[in-house]
Order: sequence, then C-alpha cells, then structure tokens
Amino acid sequence: MRILLLIAVASPLLALWPRDQDPVSTDWPKEVERACTSPRYGLRLAAARKVAGGGAASIPAIRAFAEQRGNNALPAALVDAIADDTNLDAPVLQLLREWTELPDFYWRASAMRGLALRAPKVPKATAGELTDLFKMRRDDPSWLMRTHARFGMVLLGDETALTLPEDDPRAKARLSMLLLQQGRPAPLQPLLDALADERTFQGDPWGQRMAGDAHKALKTWLGDAHPLANGGSFPDVATGLRAVLDACRQKSGQELRLPTLRTDGDTVFVGGIELLSCQHGDQFVQWTADGQIHVGIDARVSVRIPAPRWEALSRERTTTGLRENLGVVICDSMRVRWQDPEVHVKIAPAALPPSATNWLKQLAAAIEEAGDPRLAATLRSGLEQFAAR
Repeated sequence: MRILLLIAVASPLLALWPRDQDPVSTDWPKEVERACTSPRYGLRLAAARKVAGGGAASIPAIRAFAEQRGNNALPAALVDAIADDTNLDAPVLQLLREWTELPDFYWRASAMRGLALRAPKVPKATAGELTDLFKMRRDDPSWLMRTHARFGMVLLGDETALTLPEDDPRAKARLSMLLLQQGRPAPLQPLLDALADERTFQGDPWGQRMAGDAHKALKTWLGDAHPLANGGSFPDVATGLRAVLDACRQKSGQELRLPTLRTDGDTVFVGGIELLSCQHGDQFVQWTADGQIHVGIDARVSVRIPAPRWEALSRERTTTGLRENLGVVICDSMRVRWQDPEVHVKIAPAALPPSATNWLKQLAAAIEEAGDPRLAATLRSGLEQFAAR
C-alpha cells in the first residue's frame, strides 16, 4: 500500500520532470497535440516544455497543428515555453518572428519576448534584423508587445528605449522587471512607484497585482539586502516603502524618490468598459453619473459629454440587453460593467450584440463631439474586433 501511494503521488510530478529526449524518435505531432489539448494542466505543461526543448525538430509539428486548427488554438503555455527555452535554431527564430507579425495572434507579445531573450546570443546579421523588428514594434498599441520590443532594444545595447514616452504604468514597471531578471541595470523608480499603487478599474485591482510583481522582482534583486530578507512584514505601507527605497538606493546608487501612495480617489464611477486586445491594445473607459468620461487604466484623460447628450445615451444604454457572458474568452476580451440596470459581463471577440455595439459607437461619437476625436477613433477601432459578425 505504501508503494502504491508513493507511485500515485509521484506520477504527476514525473510528468513535469525534465529528461533527455531523442529529437529523431520523439513523436512530435503527438507531443504538440498533448501540449495543446490534454485535459490535464500538468500534462499540457510537461508536453509544452518537451516541445520547446525539441528546438528545430518540433517546429514542423507545431506548424501542422496551427495550419489545421488555427494559430490561436496554440495555448499560451506552449508559446511561453518556446519563448523561455531560448533555443537558437533557425526554424525556432523564424517561427517566433512570424508569430510577432500576426496582428491577431493572441500570444504575439510572448513571441516578441522570446526574440528579445535570444537577441544578445544570435549572430550579428540576425541581431541586425531583430534590431529593426524591435524598433518597428517599440510603439505597438499592445503594451506588452511594445514593452518586450523595448526590452530587446536594451538587451542589444540601445538604452534609448528606456526614455521613450510611455503612458501605461504597467509597461514602465514590466520593462524594469524584465531587465532585473536578466541581471541588467534597470531604472528602479517605476518599480518603487508600482509598490505604492493601489488603484483599480471597475473592481479589478490592477495596481495591487502590479505591486506584487514589483515586490517579487525587487526582493529577488536585493537578495540579502532586502529589509525582509529573513521574513516578517512591515508595520505599514509607508514604513515598507521607505525601507525598500533605502535598500534600493544603497545597492544601485540611483537617485530615487519616495513614491506617494496612489488610490482611486473620491470619484464615483457608475460604469465602464475594458477592452483587452493583442492587436489594438488595451482600452479602458469609465464614466460618472453626470457624463464625465475618464480614459486609461489610471483614468489619466477625461472629457465631459454635455448633459442632454449624456441623458439620451443613458436612456439608450438600458436597451442594450446585456445580461450574461457572451462567447468563449481565451485571451482578448471585452468587459462591460454598469449600473441601472446592473450589468457585469465578459464578451469574446465577434460576440457583442448589435444593440450594444451601436450604443458603444454612439458613446464614441459623443466623445468625438465633446472634443477628443483621437480617443473616439481608438475606441471605434477596438470595438471592431468584438462586434458580432
């Protein structure tokens, strides 16, 4: 019984255990199928790692699967495993490059990260090609895509990427995290700022998630120099920020400032929409009861819609009929949340009903009439992906 129990416990772990593989005798179509479709997460993950470790040998099977099922049938775990493996075989580099050039491929940002990680190790001619790619995508609408492109630029010695304009606080922090993980010098101020961010968007605590990731990165980088290297906790946020700031100053020599704790403030939002798209980038729009529209995950831009126009929009919004989640969300999604009537649903691409699509287009038109045509155009472009076809 003891032996049987040990086997039962050990079997799932053995599936994840790295082992030598013969790229010639391995049944790569079978492994790719398992990585993409196995009902057990552990088996999918183990197969993904095996496929990634196969280098050039596994690429034909990946291409065949994608040709039959579509690129977006490839799971994130498989693309991430290939990105992290850093194999330099030419077919692997070519596949990653192709993925970055597919605007509607869900995991193209992961493919870009894979190219960035390989960039310092590739031949000079290939590095030149990657340099051109990184520069071309450094201002991509997708915050992850442009962040990983800028990451690649820095790894190839172009530190101008660190000074490029960036409005998304998530992107600023992630670039520093990536560099620290590679043992590269990185601006630490974005990470300290992230530690002090407690903002949310329509109930989603994005600031706290970012703060958690930033703290993990700083704790790993500081090591024994971290104020809590031996465990414990800070008595309050202010004390913790000051202690981490001092440790970062001492180790890096950078001029750093103590960040101010950032919260949502007193503005009461009664509705909003969140569009997450690998192609068009993320969009965040929310509003107050009197028609003050705030745009951006941090509500950095605002425009007011005149009262008569807003009252008409509010009446029409009650007829959109949204009540439940629509479609199967894999990556890209729209989240709609508002009051009167109370609605909180997630919508997959090509699943937004015409009534809701028309209302959101009217919202975009109202934003344009209120004096911000650029924001209106951005919202319209994002809606196209989700409108029912």
